[in-house]
Amino acid sequence: MSPAESEPSRFGASEEASDVHLLITKLARPRVPSTYVERPRIVAMLDEGTRRPLTVVSAGAGWGKTLATASWAASAAAAGPVAWLSLDESDNNPRSFWSYFVAAIRSAAEIPRGNPLAGLAPGLGGGDENLRRLVAGLTQLPERVVVVLDDFQLVHEPAVLGAVAELLRHPPAQLGLVLLTRADPALPLRRLELKDELAEIRSTDLAFDVPEALELLEAAGVVVDQHGARLLVDRTEGWPVGLRLAAYFLQGGEPGRTPADFAGDDQAVTDYLLEEVFASQPPELRRFLLRTSVADRLSGGLAQVLTDDPRGQRFLETLERSNAFVVGLGSDRQWYRYHPLLREMLRHQLTIDEPEILPDLQRRAALWFATNNQPIEALRHTADAADWSLLGRLFVTQAAPLMVSAERSVVAAQLARIPVGRLAEGPELAVCAAALRMHAGRFQDMQPHLDRAQAQLDRTSPESRVGTSIAIRLFSAAVTRSRGDIDALLAASAAALDEASGPGASLPAADQYRAVALSNLGTGLLWSGNFDGAEARLREGLELATATRLEASRINILAHLGFAAAVSGRLRQGFGYAAKAVELVDARGWEPLAQAATGYLALSMIHLQWNNVDEAQSQLFRAKEAASLDLAAGYAVGLTQARLHASLGRVEAAREQLARVRNEIGPWQPPTFLERWQTITEAEIALAADEPDAAIAKFGTPADRQPPFAREQACLAEAFLACGEPQRAEEILAPLRDRTTDRTAAVEIWLLTTLAADSLRANNRAVEALGRAVEIARREGVRRPFLVMDPERMPRLLTQVEQLDPDTSGFVDELLADLGMVRSNSALADAPAEPLTDRELTVLRYLPTMMTNAEIAAELFVSVNTVKVHLKRIFQKLGVTSRRDAVHRARALGLLNR
Repeated sequence: MSPAESEPSRFGASEEASDVHLLITKLARPRVPSTYVERPRIVAMLDEGTRRPLTVVSAGAGWGKTLATASWAASAAAAGPVAWLSLDESDNNPRSFWSYFVAAIRSAAEIPRGNPLAGLAPGLGGGDENLRRLVAGLTQLPERVVVVLDDFQLVHEPAVLGAVAELLRHPPAQLGLVLLTRADPALPLRRLELKDELAEIRSTDLAFDVPEALELLEAAGVVVDQHGARLLVDRTEGWPVGLRLAAYFLQGGEPGRTPADFAGDDQAVTDYLLEEVFASQPPELRRFLLRTSVADRLSGGLAQVLTDDPRGQRFLETLERSNAFVVGLGSDRQWYRYHPLLREMLRHQLTIDEPEILPDLQRRAALWFATNNQPIEALRHTADAADWSLLGRLFVTQAAPLMVSAERSVVAAQLARIPVGRLAEGPELAVCAAALRMHAGRFQDMQPHLDRAQAQLDRTSPESRVGTSIAIRLFSAAVTRSRGDIDALLAASAAALDEASGPGASLPAADQYRAVALSNLGTGLLWSGNFDGAEARLREGLELATATRLEASRINILAHLGFAAAVSGRLRQGFGYAAKAVELVDARGWEPLAQAATGYLALSMIHLQWNNVDEAQSQLFRAKEAASLDLAAGYAVGLTQARLHASLGRVEAAREQLARVRNEIGPWQPPTFLERWQTITEAEIALAADEPDAAIAKFGTPADRQPPFAREQACLAEAFLACGEPQRAEEILAPLRDRTTDRTAAVEIWLLTTLAADSLRANNRAVEALGRAVEIARREGVRRPFLVMDPERMPRLLTQVEQLDPDTSGFVDELLADLGMVRSNSALADAPAEPLTDRELTVLRYLPTMMTNAEIAAELFVSVNTVKVHLKRIFQKLGVTSRRDAVHRARALGLLNR
């Protein structure tokens, strides 16, 4: 684990990483029982109300909020898709709430490709960005979607309520919210009411009238007259659950019971649930109800584990058919939940009858969820059991890798339930303490807990010892990476990988542990300068991170693969990796995200080589914002900013930036790779300042020089050329020309060979070398070196190359355009008042083709929106309104060859 994989944020659990079973039950609309009394007037109220941004269905327990809304959602009256989300206490975590909110929308509505909701997975990055992308995605939906939030009274976290209020401040037209709640939510309801953006349905609306009561009683097999129905409605005030209980009351028990004998208040219902519904059941079913009440949601398998009775599924189906107090979730009859009134009564009764078995039942539930690969639910039940030793074991064997996933806050919430005094009781709990510090961003505070865990490792149980050891090593990697200790990062990651691949291979979290270890190991190898080794490990880790759905690690790996390729001059490959990392971050609304820092950095370096200077600076800003938790990445970002300033001739800004980044790292000693990169940066600044002697001095004497980077030697050759010593430059370049694998450096080496040969009056040699440079540059799209290396001589030399090799004319034309040489075939007497910029001229050259805007954007490695902006300005400057007219006008002006 690493600080670059541990950035805190407001949002959480991504849909891909969420537990599948839990997701199904939370998003499943409750089944409406066959005995349900259809209520057209409630359906009409919901149909009318959901045309507004917010509908609040507010009433106490048992008023039928859920079934009435579920019936409406299933009816033809529900105009458009209806998403359902059942909330619980865990959804007070903003990450969890918004993750499931988005998942609910995706489960109900068709999300077009390109819509921000298609990939949005609130869980990482900035909360404001998540909310912005959520609103943008909702606004772009082809049809309106209604989202029902059941049990909204359980949400009390200000961060969640505040974000919902913000969503309703300027509600998207394509969203309708329905809140089912026992109490009015802490939202600006009156403001919404004044704006006619609120519909309210309350207990008085949900109350049964006499005809509905008669229908309900008849469905239950109870015959009463109009007077009896009126009496029951009066006694219960139309309370649906009271009427249902009245039906049960009249069905059984003592003969001769009449509606006048039924009391319908809350205590009567509670007593009735206990005495009639519960006590009247056979002993085996009473035992079943009590023991299964510890779980919020039940399956047949979980029920069997809790009760030691193989009839769990049968009992659940029987209970669902027999009354309205057991609700089936989804259509496959796999998951169920008890009515809140019944569940509350059962849990209370269990604490009275058998309090001593509660911890055991919670442990059973925890172990069932752990066995079924649902580690978060397992941790929650273990915490409910206050079995802190078991929680520690489950954490190190199953859940620790989730601390570098979008689930991190949900996991940390369970770890935070461990009493502080218990965190020192054994190595597993010491690891939990370290994980909590990491989640809070307190990386240096992790070390004492990790040291204690290591010292006590022999005390662990055999089944968790290996998991504990792996967790210690990977959390240690987080500490070492945060302080830039690359050697320690390599050692910890390699040891963790060996254990996870060997003795720990059977752990439930083994593959996730290996993915995180490979991510860190590849990162360490990269910063140490071992690019081949780094890329091999990162590719291996990419496969595992994708398979295990650790998207944060996947982004980290893609970003570093992009950076490795960019540094090695493989610009198009690097762009593919880095753009994919950034695309994942953008699609899921996770910006800023530390894992993507090197991806932004790679894109900045690549765009600079492609002479997209504005885009290079933009990506560098994003890299700086994301790199705050990774010392090596932050240092590389600072150096790149200085190099960008130097490339643009901003010498003072470059020197100030270099001084600033040196000051920020303090006494930290950068790894060799970054030290040498710093030297190159210093030399480039000296060359930009026209101080070639200072640049030469940066590289020392040949005797004390390490095996050279090609870029180091290119800098040295450029400095000698600037000193008027082309022969010395040639001596340096000669052994590099056919050996370097760095394609960007190769372009520079052949360009410098060109300039050296031209200075030595070897024109044929100069043109031949420039042809080689153009050939390599064209494959990777490299432009920048042609524009900064002697722009006075370069146009003449490029023109000669174009005359000798017509195949290069298109790329050479682009270079000449960037150099400011817009050649024409006719006089420009009627040229536009405002000339086209270099980039606009580049876009203009694609207009005679059949390429779409998207294809042009891909060719230029910019966004489609950027191309559209350029086209708009081209049309304005040429005084045309269509692409075809722009081509004709440009040809008439000589801006395009025929």
